[in-house]
Amino acid sequence: MAEMEVKNYQIFNDGIKSVQSLNEGLDTNKNNILESKTSLDNDAVFMGPICDSCLKGFSEAEAKIQAITEDFSIIATYLNNTSESYQKGDTDAQKTLDSSLQSTITPGTTTTLASESTDKKNINTSNLIQGSNVANAVSKYSQEISNAEYATINNNFFSTTSNETINGQPVKVTHVVINDGNQINGAPANGSYGNGLEKSSSAASRLNSNILINGSHFTTSGSEDLKGNNHVVIVNGQIKQDGTTGGQELLLDKRGNIYNASGKTAQQLVDDGVKYTFACHSTQVIQNGDTSASYLEPRQYKRTVIGQSSPGEYYIVTDTTYNNRLSDTAEYLKSKGCTNAYSLDQGGSVSLVRNNTLINNPSDSDGERAVGDFLYFTTT
Repeated sequence: MAEMEVKNYQIFNDGIKSVQSLNEGLDTNKNNILESKTSLDNDAVFMGPICDSCLKGFSEAEAKIQAITEDFSIIATYLNNTSESYQKGDTDAQKTLDSSLQSTITPGTTTTLASESTDKKNINTSNLIQGSNVANAVSKYSQEISNAEYATINNNFFSTTSNETINGQPVKVTHVVINDGNQINGAPANGSYGNGLEKSSSAASRLNSNILINGSHFTTSGSEDLKGNNHVVIVNGQIKQDGTTGGQELLLDKRGNIYNASGKTAQQLVDDGVKYTFACHSTQVIQNGDTSASYLEPRQYKRTVIGQSSPGEYYIVTDTTYNNRLSDTAEYLKSKGCTNAYSLDQGGSVSLVRNNTLINNPSDSDGERAVGDFLYFTTT
């Protein structure tokens, strides 16, 4: 028999009333039998064996009615107990469900994800915006938040940094989700194009960033060279060096998208909404979901790679050794949903700064290297 889903406990009360009604009918019949039996018993001395037989039949009927009455009483008790059990079970289940829901985060609602403020984690989900990128990320990546070494979360910004391995090689993976394209930007060293080199930790403080990484490759002569192979430089939506793109640039537009394009002039890029260009190394990592270009670079090296998985969502892989293959990083980022990814400057330039603190290991003998520009995220 199919299990019945009880949504109205009145069904049990109705059953109990029906059983009680039957019992009342049985009591009436039993009383009638008793009266008849008493009458026969009074006349038994005159009616002889026939009356004795009737009396025996009435006694048996009385006993059966009594047994049925007791059975109905048991049924009524069972129905009552079942009703209470169902109600208690549903109440307990609801409590369990409520507890479970409190441990997950519904976008746009006040959550029970504990606020936290430490050197490595700063979490405040009290004012999440329903349906926003960040609210959805908090709901989707709750386990990631718990396991991460670093986390910064507020109503407009989500970021975690975790120690991971890619094909056995240690890396730091930073996951960033923003609500607005204005929260990702590029910036030249020392605040203006053509103004020398600067360390990432210094730039992070100056720019009030939460996450900052090294950007374009540059000359080692002590001055920045952000134009790359094709001499295109755009800073804050302004053309600093004109030229035609060759597809080796990371283009950052006003919506926060990162991509590349071949055969476009600097003016065309600005017209398309590009606000900053980064000179990347010639080999790209992922282009429109295709990782094949990354296999053209067989060399193991230390790199900064950034990929975008959806509007407002990014992954940054910061290598911590010189043993990483670009193709391994590409496949890892693709597994995270990234459709475009780019390798920025590498080697001793690799830097990852969270809240003004450099958290990776610089490989230059004298520590952190000054670089030409930066890609960074802000919390608002």
